[in-house]
Amino acid sequence: MKPVFAFLIFSGLLQLCPQSSSAQMRRPGVVTVERENRTESRLVREEDAIYLEGMVDGEVAIRITANAPVYANLKGDRWLGNLVPNQDAVLLAVSERAFRVRARAKQGQVAGWVSKAAVGGLPEDFEEKLRKYHERHLVVSELIRNKQVALGMTSGEVVAALGPPDKRHSVVTGEGRYDTLEFISYRRVPQTTTALDAFGQAFITTRYVEVEAGRVTVEFSEDLAVSLSESEGLNFANARLDVTVPPFVFLF
Repeated sequence: MKPVFAFLIFSGLLQLCPQSSSAQMRRPGVVTVERENRTESRLVREEDAIYLEGMVDGEVAIRITANAPVYANLKGDRWLGNLVPNQDAVLLAVSERAFRVRARAKQGQVAGWVSKAAVGGLPEDFEEKLRKYHERHLVVSELIRNKQVALGMTSGEVVAALGPPDKRHSVVTGEGRYDTLEFISYRRVPQTTTALDAFGQAFITTRYVEVEAGRVTVEFSEDLAVSLSESEGLNFANARLDVTVPPFVFLF
């Protein structure tokens, strides 16, 4: 291989693999790789509708109580088939006017919008609870995306935002269970020393050590964050002291 051509290849590799900066790390020796989220559907969603996918664990079972046509969208532009009464279905989304369901129509398996009057098996206050659940979900999802925590989050949501805790402490009393999680951030600091080679000649060497840059401490009562503290020295705020997550809502 010619020297000039080899140099061009080597230069290109350097551009593709830039040197790592001294940014903070979750903990020494751990590299976090962002993966593509394939759990969310790429289906085009209707405005002002609440979709359960990615928000509610498991499936919400419902009952079809009457004959009902199924449409592809809320405008009723495309008819998909007709549902028959007394069959089980799965609730996919909720709007003010209709429910999106997955069920078996006379024409085969379909997923579309049907009249609310044709659906049963849900508590009377389900839609009100779902809207509150959705509001909380939006707040928590934004915090997790920004790797931030706030009062009112559950321990699972805090771990989803900051990663596994570096320290954990739990206490159980007659009043309930209390947990404390600590998350430590590190940064790389250069240290320069003088050493002697095999011939007794002095030379300067530099190595990088990882030191604590700050920590976030979250205290939980009955699995809800009730106290946050953050040490100084972080380049970004992990603890959102100005945000309180809405109360947790149980749909059923």
